[in-house]
Amino acid sequence: MARYQLEPGDYGLVRFAVSPLTELGNSLRALRSPSSYPLQAPWYAAVCRVRDQLPLDVLSGLIGSNFDTPDLFNPRVGVPLTIDAQLACLRDQDLRTLGADIEYAVGGVPRRLNGRSFADRLADALAAYWRLAFEPHWPRMRATLDADVAGRARSLAAEGVIATLNRCGPGVRADTTSVTAHILGRGDDDLTLCTRGRPMFVVPSLFTLSSSTPLGDSDPMVTYRAADQRSMWSETAGLPGEAGVLSPHRLRYLRALGAGRSTTEPAARFGVSPSAANQSLRAMSAQGLVRARRDGRVVIYERTPLGDQLSDLP
Repeated sequence: MARYQLEPGDYGLVRFAVSPLTELGNSLRALRSPSSYPLQAPWYAAVCRVRDQLPLDVLSGLIGSNFDTPDLFNPRVGVPLTIDAQLACLRDQDLRTLGADIEYAVGGVPRRLNGRSFADRLADALAAYWRLAFEPHWPRMRATLDADVAGRARSLAAEGVIATLNRCGPGVRADTTSVTAHILGRGDDDLTLCTRGRPMFVVPSLFTLSSSTPLGDSDPMVTYRAADQRSMWSETAGLPGEAGVLSPHRLRYLRALGAGRSTTEPAARFGVSPSAANQSLRAMSAQGLVRARRDGRVVIYERTPLGDQLSDLP
């Protein structure tokens, strides 16, 4: 649990906002444990297609065993909330401070980052991750996050800041003197932070299960789970992967597999040749949606856990 102690007038400095770099950092949790984020399964399926191009040696070293991430991902007062501006700010950070931040959150700095150009290599790795895993899908993700922030703005006008914060899910609680974030995985450890008259960012995220705060005394921030995520990937147009990870064609195959089927069964069901069915299933296997096993001379395709999640989406 983390608690911000508020001074008189601090509630007037609360700012609901979308932070691309924060979302980039939070998404490392879904890379580590995709089954914990079933609503983002379509995004993860698309990322699997480019996984061999990702700087995983850096990314895996930016998340701790308890899913903590360094404060370098958090928004900063005076820095525009665009990915380009946030990465430019990261490049200018003091190397000792940056290293200590990662060390504190994760327990060590990724080996690839060691050296004088530490900040540039880190920013380059995150820029590559953004380009491959976020940029193609950011308009859809951003629309969901912007809709959440717009709803909070209406609530602020109608009910005030304390009531609005208390509607940010069960992980966030506010009263006249403090804002508390109940953080999964922190056990009984309590963290007390002070705003000291600084603005507080309140940031919706698609990749948090409850809420989170900085680990140290960086600019005040609370993240919370964004509302209305379920419909984000429901339309077939523009889904991750462009070629249609969740096209109606592939959804039909996923749902038809059940506990496992050979290629002849979906072929007969959908009126296509066994070779055409096999081609589709092999492509889905490459995306991590299905896997093949042999039963004697017959190849059986069955859904992976990720395929199970996708098959349940509307």
